[in-house]
Amino acid sequence: MTFFSELLAIDPLALLLPNSVYVRLVEKLHPHVPSVSEIVEAAKGITAEQRAFVISRARVLSAHAKAIEQAMSELK
Repeated sequence: MTFFSELLAIDPLALLLPNSVYVRLVEKLHPHVPSVSEIVEAAKGITAEQRAFVISRARVLSAHAKAIEQAMSELK
């Protein structure tokens, strides 16, 4: 078992509440405002392998986000 497979979890509220209600609740309780300093603090102590994995996943996510943004702009 790798470090990252241990991090997978399902929020029980996500199973109970309709998606629209769950999203509003999560955003109210934990607004998504990325903070570099909070990420740096949370990531202190990770291994070079873990850091490489995180960077790789971030690049994949970024590529997907760019494709979605381009597709949505073409719908105009």
